[in-house]
Amino acid sequence: MNGGREFPSADVHELASLYSLGALGPGERTAFEEHLQGCDACAKNVRSFNDVTNLIAESVAAVPPQQLRELLLSRVGHSPRVPGILLEQSGLLIARPDELAWQTMAPGISFKPLYADITRKYNTALVRMDAGAHYPSHHHAAVEELFMLSGDLHVENEVIGAGDYCRADSDTIHGETFSDSGCLFLMMASQENQIIENQIF
Repeated sequence: MNGGREFPSADVHELASLYSLGALGPGERTAFEEHLQGCDACAKNVRSFNDVTNLIAESVAAVPPQQLRELLLSRVGHSPRVPGILLEQSGLLIARPDELAWQTMAPGISFKPLYADITRKYNTALVRMDAGAHYPSHHHAAVEELFMLSGDLHVENEVIGAGDYCRADSDTIHGETFSDSGCLFLMMASQENQIIENQIF
């Protein structure tokens, strides 16, 4: 998500302070950091809050009063939920794709990112192809898996449809894939897959 997502101004002020305190959950922290990349005003607010929290940390080395702690935890618990993320805690992620916007992958092809594994450099996404859309031949940097949800997809002279599963091993090459009537599938693929024409997926 380039440029970050927009937050209402009141939410931004609250999230900036909670971010500086390290009180945001993983999902909210990630979304807010993406927002910071394209918002100088919010970045300035965070720097200001950081200066304050650093001064507090330097001058006070004590456990906060229970009432203040409970208030902070309460506010964190009522912070706005990140669209598309129903739950993200204790190693569990529940995504709600209906709340996510479609993003362009290639002409006639769009996707909704469900999860990005930074360590493994692996993406899980919903992919939608319009009728007649083509995706170029590409090299698989790691295992790629597709599970068809609807429509048709031509892969290596075979037509796969709803309920079919397609797996490509690491270091293999797919020829051009295309759809006659359009399709929707779940895809798990390496972030380092490469279009044969030297374009990165």
